[in-house]
Amino acid sequence: MIIITVALFEVLFMFYMKEYYYSMAKSYLEQQVRYTQSSYDSTAMDSTSFQDKINNILEKESLSQDSSYKEVNNDFAVAIEIINKNKEIILDQYGIKTNEVVNYEDVNKALAGNEDYSFSISSISETKDHIMSVSVPLKVNNVVEGVVRYSVSLNKADSAIFRVVFMIFIGGLVILLICLLISLRFADSLIRPIQDLKKTANQLAQGNYNIKLENEKLHDDEIGDLVRTFDHMAKEIDKTRKLKEEFISSVSHELRTPLTSIKGWSETLGYEGISREELDLGLGIIQDETERLITLVEELLDFSRLASDRIRLQIDTVNVVKLAKDVVNQLGVKASEKNITLLTEFNTKEREIADIQGDKNRLKQVLINLVQNALKFTEEGGYVVVRLSQGDEYTTFSVVDNGIGIKQENLDKVLEKFFQEDYHKSGSGIGLAISNEIVKLHKGKLILESQKGEGTCITFTLKNNLMDAIAEEKM
Repeated sequence: MIIITVALFEVLFMFYMKEYYYSMAKSYLEQQVRYTQSSYDSTAMDSTSFQDKINNILEKESLSQDSSYKEVNNDFAVAIEIINKNKEIILDQYGIKTNEVVNYEDVNKALAGNEDYSFSISSISETKDHIMSVSVPLKVNNVVEGVVRYSVSLNKADSAIFRVVFMIFIGGLVILLICLLISLRFADSLIRPIQDLKKTANQLAQGNYNIKLENEKLHDDEIGDLVRTFDHMAKEIDKTRKLKEEFISSVSHELRTPLTSIKGWSETLGYEGISREELDLGLGIIQDETERLITLVEELLDFSRLASDRIRLQIDTVNVVKLAKDVVNQLGVKASEKNITLLTEFNTKEREIADIQGDKNRLKQVLINLVQNALKFTEEGGYVVVRLSQGDEYTTFSVVDNGIGIKQENLDKVLEKFFQEDYHKSGSGIGLAISNEIVKLHKGKLILESQKGEGTCITFTLKNNLMDAIAEEKM
């Protein structure tokens, strides 16, 4: 595009320069024509001969030439030729009568008498001159008696045009060279990061996620933003990969432990002579570990449904007071085993708390998960409190404990899938993520506050009229 633009500009400029110089020559000749016609008209009615009339015209023309006009037009050397109606030169530019018969195009048109004057551009092969000429018919009583022909050499004009065009051509080459260098530099700034991006993509495809791009070489533009985004994506993929590996390791451990216990006690119970006390103990352990496996499998299934957006709520009326009490009663035995105080508090008067709309089983799953987490990370002698309050639009649950707490830098991560602050603790690392998604499906929000070593408070809010909220969202 740059080459085409420069070439078009140079061609147009060349035509403009040619038109400019040739127009100057033509204008000069036209002035000579006007003067000749006026001079000949003033002598046309005299009885003098054609030769005397011509001499009179030349004499007047010689005396009337303006020196300042000659200075302006010193690029054009004017030659005058007088030609009779027989096409014979009766007077040339040197004042010599040659009687040479000519056959110039402009002279033929002038002798035809159809035009006031006639222009032509031609070349003289003998002298290699490039000339512009104009022939003026000399008439008496509308009868052509001869022709006066003015010629100017265009050699100087052509030389000037050539010089200008040559300079423009050189200038165009310089511009093209500069544009080429800039284009190469610009292309390199585009191609190099894209090539690096391609190499990075190939390494990612081969499973190498530990990639470091040279950000200091990136420009602050769209390509640089793309490369930085790609670098961020690679880091996030690597982080997710590590989380999944840790999750698989954790889940494998969680599955192996209860299965080992079940297998060991099932073999023990097959021995003869086992006491009733050992039988009850073994059956109890098998039952507990089975429940643990069922819970883990259900969490994995819920995670799979969430990932594929297949969880559907069974909306019904939920008695939130009963829900809170049931969860506390269900987990009371586990709390007692660790000597942890587990109780329910109502910030709104219990009798004033109305039923809400929601999926009772899913909400119970959320509350159980939060209380179990609180019990798991609370030391013996601590407490876990389930608080309940209700406003006109929202119902709020809070699970507060004085356990080990969470580091500040991990507060935003604990709701992510597979994340566990302490992978040595039991659990799959997806319970909080599932709970957060269930709360979102109830048009609510889960908020986590914690200080390391001081305890944790997890609060989630629920819409009282869930059906109305879903209907408004669809409108």
